[in-house]
Amino acid sequence: MNLGERVKKLRKDQGWSQQDFANRTSISRARVAQLETDPTAEVKAAGLVSIAKAFGCTIEQLLSNNALESRGGLKLNPITRKAPVVSWNSLPAIIEGKFMLESEHWVGCPYDLSENSFALEVQDEVMTASNGRSYPLGVLIFVDPDKTPVSGDRIVAIDTENLSSVFREYVITGGVEHLKPLNDRYPIKEFSLSTKIIGTVVGSYQSEG
Repeated sequence: MNLGERVKKLRKDQGWSQQDFANRTSISRARVAQLETDPTAEVKAAGLVSIAKAFGCTIEQLLSNNALESRGGLKLNPITRKAPVVSWNSLPAIIEGKFMLESEHWVGCPYDLSENSFALEVQDEVMTASNGRSYPLGVLIFVDPDKTPVSGDRIVAIDTENLSSVFREYVITGGVEHLKPLNDRYPIKEFSLSTKIIGTVVGSYQSEG
């Protein structure tokens, strides 16, 4: 099921006309009709955020082929635990074995996380994509240090020499590991000997505000 088919199903489950749905999003009725009928139609990141908000779900759930229940509707995972929102500056403590999950700000998480997981606020536009899954400035990402990434996963990694941390897509091409941005204005980089993966990004959250 492609995105347009999923949107159409979810819209009908809510009892909304295409115009009703358009009124709840930043997308015009004509654009909704195109999305639902044209399997090649693409939606920009801002549109995906708007659609996800209308259905009360995350972008990951909206794009997931496993998010639809057999009876119809969206299967929203319950909030199972809270994760501390930590600063990027605190991440070097992980490789020094001094990282403590302490924070004044905790956020409910609907994803299956280990006890060592935490959240980070996206600080730049490197992972903001023009189409598909995107992580714009201000989005919270949930990071699980105990989940081993596979090619195609999003990860947080650190350079153990200069202690700079980055959020990128983890890609293995020809046996070589790469850090890939979703924003095509930024270059893909190979792992260096000093690159260490901190954790796998298992989901994201953007507040209504």
